[in-house]
Amino acid sequence: MLTDAEGVTSVFDPDRLQSRIIRSFLAAGITESCLADDISLAVEFSLRKSKRKEKIFTFSEINNVVVRILKDTGFPEIAAIYERSNTCSRMTVDPEFNTIRKLFRKHLGINHASLDDICGKVIAAARQLGIKNAAPGLFVELAKHYESADFSDTDIEPVSLAAWEQDNRWLVSTQAIARELAVSARGLAEAGVIRLIGVSSMFPSIRVFFMINEFCRFHGLGGPLTEMVLMPYLFSAGKAVDNCITTIERLAAEQAAGKDLPIFLTIPDMSSFAVQLLEASWPEAENDCREMIAPLCNSLTRPLFKLKLS
Repeated sequence: MLTDAEGVTSVFDPDRLQSRIIRSFLAAGITESCLADDISLAVEFSLRKSKRKEKIFTFSEINNVVVRILKDTGFPEIAAIYERSNTCSRMTVDPEFNTIRKLFRKHLGINHASLDDICGKVIAAARQLGIKNAAPGLFVELAKHYESADFSDTDIEPVSLAAWEQDNRWLVSTQAIARELAVSARGLAEAGVIRLIGVSSMFPSIRVFFMINEFCRFHGLGGPLTEMVLMPYLFSAGKAVDNCITTIERLAAEQAAGKDLPIFLTIPDMSSFAVQLLEASWPEAENDCREMIAPLCNSLTRPLFKLKLS
């Protein structure tokens, strides 16, 4: 559970956190969402493994973890973007030059040449609006408005996944995994049934995507389907997924210092599968779908850390 500045609690949503991280990556010209996914998974993993008796955290704690991970893994510029986009505070300040300047120096990555100019614009805007004091976040948002108005993103070139694969931030690349798979697993990967992502140094983990609609097409299965029909196919698919996991473990063993990597299995098209091939409604059928794919999960030699259906 998370608590905000007003004491309101809500369930931690890793997808929402990932969206905020992705926006920071995009602002820096990096378009590969798997990097943001790594960080949100790292945060979720840390929360679940926390020794805190009651698993209740503040938004500030979450944001501090994200910023620390970004800095530790060589993304200080993205850490600065995320930090200034996710600032929370209850205090109020006056729009006085030295106060505003200190605030912006702390929370914004503005160079010294532009800092005084943006301070002047924010103070003038506050005076024009009749604002005598306000939450620091309001002045920070005004500064970001003036900063973005003066900033052109035409010089930012998106970084391709191929470039990241060659970077030393990857412990194991996707291509290296594909070369080592068994024939059955490689066949499902080439058919688009199994999709893999390399192991990054940002958050070493094993991530497998299983496309269940592609899986049914691969075997010529049409709806309406039953659990009994799917069961033998899912057992064999589980063996292929397990080969992917053991292959990644073997390739990452040396770089990950022999640690057991958490395993994430995602079935991103389960909702459409439920509607089209089970003739069920979603999300009402989610629990039934989890039971249906048990043969696949039970075929794995190591337990999953997280199974995500969407």
